[in-house]
Amino acid sequence: MLKHDVQAVLDSYYAKALALAKPGFSQHLRELSAPFLLSVSQAYLDAPVRVMFIGKETNGWCGKLGAFYERPDGIDIAKARYESQHARGTGNSQFLRQWMRLADRFAGGERTAVCWNNLMKMDWYRPKRGYSRTSIGHSAHLFNFSVAVVQFEIELLRPDLIVFGCGHSYDRALKAVLPDRQRVKVEPKALWHFQSNNIECFRTFHPGARDNHAPRRIKEYYQEIIDTASKAFAERLRRQDFSA
Repeated sequence: MLKHDVQAVLDSYYAKALALAKPGFSQHLRELSAPFLLSVSQAYLDAPVRVMFIGKETNGWCGKLGAFYERPDGIDIAKARYESQHARGTGNSQFLRQWMRLADRFAGGERTAVCWNNLMKMDWYRPKRGYSRTSIGHSAHLFNFSVAVVQFEIELLRPDLIVFGCGHSYDRALKAVLPDRQRVKVEPKALWHFQSNNIECFRTFHPGARDNHAPRRIKEYYQEIIDTASKAFAERLRRQDFSA
């Protein structure tokens, strides 16, 4: 698949879905963020193991939803913001560091080959909540819109591996996005390994969560995910090494 063709399908879907959803968001244009939209890379499409890394929200990284709807090029601006994130260093961000670790193991270190996504497509600004912009409890409209968009993205992009770094509080959204699941392993509220439509899926804590919220260090869960997925895709990764 070519990036241009896949992105064209995605952009067309975004435009229609956002237009249809706009009336339901009309009372929330100042409190919700612009939508988190994907810019697909050719590196992802060509990767031996297609990895999607799902976090929480973007904490207002692309402005307000009202400003997004006012601009005719809003989708392009949102995609450009997504692309600029790929070019940034990891800094002290644990999320970006784990993103890099996934890229190192499954994509030869090419971070753009790991698709970053979110379960909720907008975050929710509430002054008294400080940094947190968790939006899963905002409204049924946002929940249903987000679930439909993420389902479309997964169906189109066909990831082999999805890592949900969003914690168990997002499980109802996860279950709505992937209703057909076969459990492999569960460490209650900490690590959930399941398969869905031939996709290897793992849910654990957000990388930036505090270790004292978890039974063991959060980095250990990510290492277990990487090790387990590496075994599941060992043959593909070996073929890739031989062709390098």
